[in-house]
This record gives sequence, C-alpha cells and structure tokens, in this order.
Amino acid sequence: MLLGLLACCAFIAAVYVTGVHDASNAVAVPVRTRALGERSALYLAALFNVLGVVGAFLLLGEYSASWVSAPEGTTGLNGIVAALLVCAIWGVLTWVSRIPSSSTHALVGALAGVSWWTQTRIDSAAEGFGSLAFLPHIFGATLLPLFYLPPLIFLLSWLMVVPFYRLVVGHNPRLVNQHAREVLAVSASAISLLHGLQTGYLYLLLWALLSERIIDPDLLQSLTRGGMLLGTIIIALSLGAGTLTGGRRIGYTFAYKMVRLDPFRGAVAQGTTAVVQVIGYFLLQVPFSSSHLATASALGAGVNQRFNALKSRIVLQILLVWLVTIPACFVFGVLAMVALQSIH
Repeated sequence: MLLGLLACCAFIAAVYVTGVHDASNAVAVPVRTRALGERSALYLAALFNVLGVVGAFLLLGEYSASWVSAPEGTTGLNGIVAALLVCAIWGVLTWVSRIPSSSTHALVGALAGVSWWTQTRIDSAAEGFGSLAFLPHIFGATLLPLFYLPPLIFLLSWLMVVPFYRLVVGHNPRLVNQHAREVLAVSASAISLLHGLQTGYLYLLLWALLSERIIDPDLLQSLTRGGMLLGTIIIALSLGAGTLTGGRRIGYTFAYKMVRLDPFRGAVAQGTTAVVQVIGYFLLQVPFSSSHLATASALGAGVNQRFNALKSRIVLQILLVWLVTIPACFVFGVLAMVALQSIH
C-alpha cells in the first residue's frame, strides 16, 4: 500500500517537473524576441502540451518503446518508482541551477542504474530491466539518437540562417521582424505539441506498467480504454500545470545568458527545432530530448552572425550537465533502489 502510494506520487511529480523544466524549450525565444508575452506564451505552451498528451493517447497503438519495460512483482514496481523519483529530483536540481537538461537522459540513466542493481540481485533471465540484455538494448535504442541529434540540429540551424538571410536581405527590417515573430508563435505551439506527444506517450507506457503492478498482474493485457484515459487526464493536468509554473528560470539562461538572438534568427532556430521534432517523432520514431534540440538549434542560429552573441562559459556549463546527466542518474537510480528495498 505504501509503495503504491509512493508510486502514484512519484509519477505525478515526475510529469509535473517535466512540465516545469521543459517549458522554456518552447517559450524562451518567443518571449525574448517579444513575439509573445510571458504569460500568453506559457498558456499557449500548456495548451499544446495538453493536446499533445491527448494525441499520444489516440496514437498509442502506433508506436513502441521496448526500452520502457520492467520485470514482474515488487522488483519491477520498485524500479519504476526509483526511475521516476530520480527523474523528478534531477529535473528539480537542474531547474534550480537554471540549466536546460534532458528529462529523457535522466530517465535512461536512472533505468540503467536500476537495471544494473537488479541484475546483481535477481535471475538474469527476468524480463525488462532485470534482463542482462536490457543495458545494451536501452543504450542502443536511446543513446545514439539522443547524442547525434543535437550536433545535427546545431549544424542544420547554422546552415539555414544563410538561405533565409538572403531571402529577406533588402526587405524592410520591421516587416522581417514582424513575420519572424509570427513564425516564432507558430513554432512555439508546434514544439509544445510535439513535446506533449513524446512525454504523454512515454508516461502512458509507465502508467500501464505501474497499473499492472499495483492493481493486478494481468491488467496490462486487459487494461480498458477508460483506464488509459484516466492516465491521460492525470498526465495532461500534471504536465499542463508544470508548464504554467515553469519557463522563467531556465528560460533566462536559454535566451538571455547563453546566446542573443534577434527575431529572424530566433525564428530559424525554433522552426528548425519543430521540423526536426516532427521528423524524429513521426518518421524516424526515435527518442529525442526537446531541451537538447532547442538549445543546440538556438546556438547554431546564434553563432551565425557577425557579432559575438555567444557566452562560452554558460555553454560549457550546459555541456557539462549534459555529459554528467546519465552517469549521475545511474548512481541515483542505484541509491534509490537500495532505499526502496530497505522499506520492505
């Protein structure tokens, strides 16, 4: 009973913190370039995050994420709870530090730590993260796209500045900025929608796994549409509330301290982020970090200008956090499993 209650609290906390932490991905640049006001940008992001979660519910049967799996029984429940707690704690730590980081990386690192701990305690033939094949599988399925997409979008965003600049050069700067701000508003909506799709899909899978272990071992096969709808409502409300709460702390680092973007380059950065997210989610069906994509795209567009718009010290701090996220969450995942096992 206690573990089930803790699982529900950890689930809601992880979704809420994801909303708080990732709100700046969509709203920081539009607010910085005055395409949207701060409150209106957050309301817009929250709305499209909620719509994304609903879309994930409708499309749930069309996608798969085999790296989100767990063994049966208390061990599986402990592992899911540990991963959710670590994901929430890491999100809070990086939010307090004003550093954009990846919630997906945090979850991958935590699951890897849980898997390593579990394999030293139970039969290696167990399913999910208890299997010896889980660690190679999770790293193969998630780390390659999570690592190659940020450099790719950095380069793409840098390159896209050139043709679009040639397209607008000689035009009235006021009109260029006006149209750029319109693109920024649309891109913010698209980024939030796609973030809601990926987050909703991931947490709906975790919701199904938790329901199976808390209520009945056979529930995953017979889970009704109503049960998944309840999960969708919880995820949508938690993610939307978190989005309305967040934005300012990491957004300040993102759009004011890290790089200076004019409306034109901001539109290029946000538009590139949205397009890559569409390709990654619908065509390639690979996991991506919206934080990494938005940050790398802003950097790519920001460095392609004549004056020095980049603050190297801030960029190095962000890169350092990106590098330590998985190993740190691996360790936290192990510690969380030790703590949860001591409860029994």
